[in-house]
Amino acid sequence: MKSVLALLFLLNSASAFSTSQQRRVERVKLQKINRELIVSPSVAKANFLHLQQDIDAVVSAGAPWLHLSVQDGYFVPKVSFGSPVVSALRKQYPDTILDCKLGTINPERRVQEFVKAGADIISVHPEATLQLPAVINDIAASGCSPGVVLNPATPVSLIEPILEDVDVVVVMLVNPGHGGKKYLKQAIDKIQAIQRFASDNDIPLPHISVDGGVSASNSAALIDAGANVLVAGGSVFKSDDKEAVISDLLHGGSETVTISSGRNDFA
Repeated sequence: MKSVLALLFLLNSASAFSTSQQRRVERVKLQKINRELIVSPSVAKANFLHLQQDIDAVVSAGAPWLHLSVQDGYFVPKVSFGSPVVSALRKQYPDTILDCKLGTINPERRVQEFVKAGADIISVHPEATLQLPAVINDIAASGCSPGVVLNPATPVSLIEPILEDVDVVVVMLVNPGHGGKKYLKQAIDKIQAIQRFASDNDIPLPHISVDGGVSASNSAALIDAGANVLVAGGSVFKSDDKEAVISDLLHGGSETVTISSGRNDFA
C-alpha cells in the first residue's frame, strides 16, 4: 500500500511540474508574440556566497527571467555552473522563467539534463553540434522553448533554416568566455537581419535577446534595432538599486515602455 501511495505521489508531482512548466513556456511564447521588453539578469554575475539574496533582489525588482550561462570549459574556455544550480533556482523561484544558454560541446547530450533541472528556455550554439535541427526539435519536444545563439562571428544565414522553429535568438555582443571588445554594430546588423528574414519569409519573429556588456548606455540602440530581451549581469547585480537599473535598461529605447511582470567573460 505504501509503495502504491508513493508512486501516486511521484506521478502527481511530475504532473504538477509539467503543468507549471507548460504555463511558464506558454508565457514565454505570449511574451514573444506581444514583443514584451524583458530584462534577464545573468546569474553568473551574482555573488555566489549570497546567491539567494542576490536572486531575491532582482526578482523582487521586477526581473521575470533569469539568464543562466552554462559553460563547459571546452566549447567556452571558462567553467561556470551546471544543472544543480538550475534545479535549486527552479525550486526556489517556481514562477520565474529560467533562460539557459548551453555553451557546451554536443549540447544534445545535455538537453535532457537541463529539462529535468527545470529550464524553460534552452539555447544552443550552432557550431557546437552537427545536428542543430534535431537538437532544436528535441528541446521543443521536451516541453521547453528552444533557442539558438549567434556569436559575433556567426552569420545569421547559419540559423535561417531553423529560425521558424525557435522561440529565442541570442545575439552575443562579446565572445563567450573572452569578454573584451563589444561588437555593438555587428549585433545591431544581426538583429535587423533576423527581422528582415522573418518578415520576408512570413515566419513568427522570435524573442531577440542581446547578451554581453548590455547596460543603460547601449540598451537604447539595441531596443531601437529590435531586441526585446536584455541579458544584463554586472549592471544589475552590482547596483544598490536594482529596480532603478532594470527600469533604466527598459526605458533606454522609449519613454512609453511597459515593463514585463514579474565580468563579460561569463556572458
